[in-house]
Amino acid sequence: MPTLQELSAKVDELQTSLDAEQTAIQAAIDGLNAVIADLQSQVAAGGTDADRQAVVDKITAVKTDLEGTIA
Repeated sequence: MPTLQELSAKVDELQTSLDAEQTAIQAAIDGLNAVIADLQSQVAAGGTDADRQAVVDKITAVKTDLEGTIA
């Protein structure tokens, strides 16, 4: 049976792992929010088809990154 000290160390490891996951997820969310803001700006400015496609490509990349982070 593990000691309280060993259990406490395991809980600390779990917290560290959780903190790292939360940081990665927050970074992905921040990236997605930046892409959304960029898209809103380009749509408001009436960008070209190429501009809009560039933003769609960014959204796809961020979505892929986010899905990879969560998996």
